[in-house]
Amino acid sequence: MEASSVYGRLSFVPSSYTKRNNERSYDVKLRTAGAGTLQNFALYTLCGTFLYAVCAGFRDNYGIMLPYIVEWSGIPYSTLSFVIALGQLFFGLMQPVFGLLALRTSARAVLWTGSLMMLAGLLLIPLSASAPLLTLALGILLPSGTAAASFGIIMSCISPRLSPHQAHISSGFVASGIGVLSPAIQSTIAAHGLTGAIWFLTMPALLLIPVSAVITKPLPEKKRAGISTGAGKSATDLFREAFRSSTYRRLGFGFFTCGFHMALIQTHLFSQLTAFGVSEKAASYALSVYGIGAIAGAVGSGAASARFAIPRILGGLYSSRCLWIGLLLLPLPQSVLFAVIFMLGLTGVATVAPTSGLVNKLFGPVHLATLFGFVYLIHQIGAFCSAWSGGLCLSFTGSWYADIALCLAAGLACFGIQKLAGPERTGR
Repeated sequence: MEASSVYGRLSFVPSSYTKRNNERSYDVKLRTAGAGTLQNFALYTLCGTFLYAVCAGFRDNYGIMLPYIVEWSGIPYSTLSFVIALGQLFFGLMQPVFGLLALRTSARAVLWTGSLMMLAGLLLIPLSASAPLLTLALGILLPSGTAAASFGIIMSCISPRLSPHQAHISSGFVASGIGVLSPAIQSTIAAHGLTGAIWFLTMPALLLIPVSAVITKPLPEKKRAGISTGAGKSATDLFREAFRSSTYRRLGFGFFTCGFHMALIQTHLFSQLTAFGVSEKAASYALSVYGIGAIAGAVGSGAASARFAIPRILGGLYSSRCLWIGLLLLPLPQSVLFAVIFMLGLTGVATVAPTSGLVNKLFGPVHLATLFGFVYLIHQIGAFCSAWSGGLCLSFTGSWYADIALCLAAGLACFGIQKLAGPERTGR
């Protein structure tokens, strides 16, 4: 296989795209590839973004609900913290499991199962006056339900229905759904208490069922035949093939560092800023600025993945984090500090779309849910290590040197993917 052909498969640039004067014809091909019309793009992107926004909203807003759950149930905060940690573990573990179930049954069955598990977990929270019941609700049912509607499963449903160009852009919009529910949950729980917030959350959870039906409607026979290759492969053979790919291993390492980094930001950025003398009000604004940057970065990385080499995008994202974290350690004026935090936010969830796109390109949409789900499990392991070691890092070094080192290593690993592409034939 020619090097330019392999390079094209990894960067989504065709082998004919070797001269500058081919750019216009390349753009036309991307816009007309497959059966993805603008209407399809808008419909499936909106549905996928809604699904991911709801599930991420449940998963990422435990912190808002924790004081109210402690007050309502009387369960100690330390016990509740263990339940939350258990939930993070289940969210990671269940993603590849549901990916395999989607292969054996259907994505629709998995998404509907996840919706029902989320509903059961939500409705059980106000009834949980004991640690075992709360563990079942908040530590098992709710996080497992959100894993059933994870990013990999959503994109495995959407990608075959769009052109490759549209699928990359769509993945960026879907990833940007993270954090959309936070203001609504916060205002509802403040106005109506824990029970009111739970009833509010049941409405989007119920809507997941009809929305899931839209993105899982049967594909045309021709398109279904085109993506069914390897669908009957055993889980052992599938993971053996994946881990033979140096590209996949490097993506996994990159997502480990991403999980480490994101958990450190979510858990300790506020405390780090206040330790530097920033007021609590300004630190809260800084987190909002970070969230705005994360949404913009997710959309931007999806669009960039449709046009540029994905390994370079990932390498640039991971490596740039070193710069922004390093600048956070300097005594900066507040306006400059907010600008740095915004730039750091641009890299926050921007790695999701290109990573899933590369897994999709390597192994196909039929295996995307399982293999991206496993990569996300590695992400959660990194988050666990970060949550455990983050306090030590802040106590003994006053900064995040471990995070800088890991991000630099991940950047170099992703930049090296293209060099490995030729000999290993992209893992297939």
